[in-house]
Amino acid sequence: MAEPQGAYPEPSITRPRRRARVSLVWIVPIVALVAGALLLARTWQRAGPEITITFRNAEGLDPGRTEVRYKEVVVGRVTRVGLSPDRERVVVSVQLAKSVANLAVADTRFWVVRPRVGTAGISGLGTLFSGAYIGLDAGESETPETAFAGLEVPPFVLRGEPGSSFVLSAEDLGSLEVGSPVYYRRARVGRVVGFELDPQRDVLDVRVFIEAPNDRLVTRDSRFWNASGIDVGIGAQGVSVNAQTIASILVGGVAFVNPQTPTVAASAPAGHRFHMFDSRKAALAPPDGRPLRMRMLFHQSLRGLGQGSPVELLGVEIGNVQTIDLHYDMASGQSRAEVFAQVYPQRLGTLRKEYAPPSEATVNPDRLFMKALVEGGLRAQARTGNLLTGQLLVALDFVPRAAKTSLDEWAEVITIPTVPGALQDIQPQIAQIVARLSRVRFDEIASDVQGTLKGLTAAAVQLQETLDGADAAIRQLSPDAQRALADVRETLASMRGTLSQAESAVGNLDRNLTQSDSALQRNANQALSELQRAAQSLRVLGDYLQRHPQSLLRGKPADPDLPGGER
Repeated sequence: MAEPQGAYPEPSITRPRRRARVSLVWIVPIVALVAGALLLARTWQRAGPEITITFRNAEGLDPGRTEVRYKEVVVGRVTRVGLSPDRERVVVSVQLAKSVANLAVADTRFWVVRPRVGTAGISGLGTLFSGAYIGLDAGESETPETAFAGLEVPPFVLRGEPGSSFVLSAEDLGSLEVGSPVYYRRARVGRVVGFELDPQRDVLDVRVFIEAPNDRLVTRDSRFWNASGIDVGIGAQGVSVNAQTIASILVGGVAFVNPQTPTVAASAPAGHRFHMFDSRKAALAPPDGRPLRMRMLFHQSLRGLGQGSPVELLGVEIGNVQTIDLHYDMASGQSRAEVFAQVYPQRLGTLRKEYAPPSEATVNPDRLFMKALVEGGLRAQARTGNLLTGQLLVALDFVPRAAKTSLDEWAEVITIPTVPGALQDIQPQIAQIVARLSRVRFDEIASDVQGTLKGLTAAAVQLQETLDGADAAIRQLSPDAQRALADVRETLASMRGTLSQAESAVGNLDRNLTQSDSALQRNANQALSELQRAAQSLRVLGDYLQRHPQSLLRGKPADPDLPGGER
């Protein structure tokens, strides 16, 4: 039987809820993603600024390995190395640590540390094993910067290095280089850290760095000089050789000393400027003061006088010669040597201090001082300074009875009057002596001497014959008379030997008379006079013995014409 429709309710179907399931395979990527995110966040938190440094080349730089060090502490690393757009330089990207972000300022300096050998020594030997790295010198600016130009050589003074820098004004660099040592009492206390030519003042500024605590040795009175090479001098004590060290001879150097003062001077402030002298002698010399330029005209040859030759006053060096030119005088039509010199009146010491210029004078007191000296007889003279080398010097000396003259103190360059040198005075006298000797007839003098000697020889022979004739009579005489006769014979024999020597001497005189000087001529005249007197005496003696041979025994008879019968 069919049931009526709607008698039974519709059945409800309940479906079971399905649970979401995560596969274990996804756990590992999820953990890795979270760890990477944490690591990335930590790296971003620790990362500092990224900077770029340009160098000439990338020798020794390796991305990911080359470190950036400050005081030997790693503060960054090279991330990339590339070329600049113009391909002239190398661009190095560096990632700095966040803790040293304040190092990326405008005046920070970077350079590549490699093994280097230079005048300052050997550096960077540690990189032979660890490889090159980039050194950093922290700046003091507060302006951030991300692009830097790297240094090709390490700086010689780092910021914060204990010590002080000073500036030396020099006229010539000599053999100095960056890194050359600085000495005090032959001990190294610093180094040359740079030099720069100042075109406005036309001087060379050499910057030196004196390490602490030795920088306190530098005072305002310190004297610096170029100690490069060897200083050789020749003086009254002989040859002197002075040098600082072997290193200063090879690579140059600077030395300084403090003058002895009763009190200890205060240290000079950093950056103080000094003058660098050429030698130790110039550095220790008293202050020269302002130089005075003067002019001199010489009428003689100045061979041996050159630039730098000394100018002396009474033996004291007060200046040096600067230039030597030829000057033509239109009035006299003569050419003279024009010498310009530079003198330092302050070197005259008390002589300069005792001179007091007039109170109303408006001209330079040194010019008035030189004018007073010239009016007192001061003259310039070229003298020989060294007999071996023939070098000349300009000597200022007071000439007695010098002609009255003065100088124009208002002239642009004062002119000092000159007098001839001693050698110039001797040359005319020598020429006069030679001219007089050329007029002497030496041949006639030699002939007269030979004739005189022949007469002497004949007189001696005649005297010997007279004595031989009287020998027979003398044999009958007493032994005393015979001894007297023997003495006379010995005298005659000695006289003959003397005459023979005189004759040979005359022969030598005849050969040398043409080369004789005034002294030889006087000696020859004296010898001739003596020979003439001797010949005359021998003639008188020979004539008398011929007439009175008995006088050898009895003596000279009395003269009846004389009163008292004097003999």
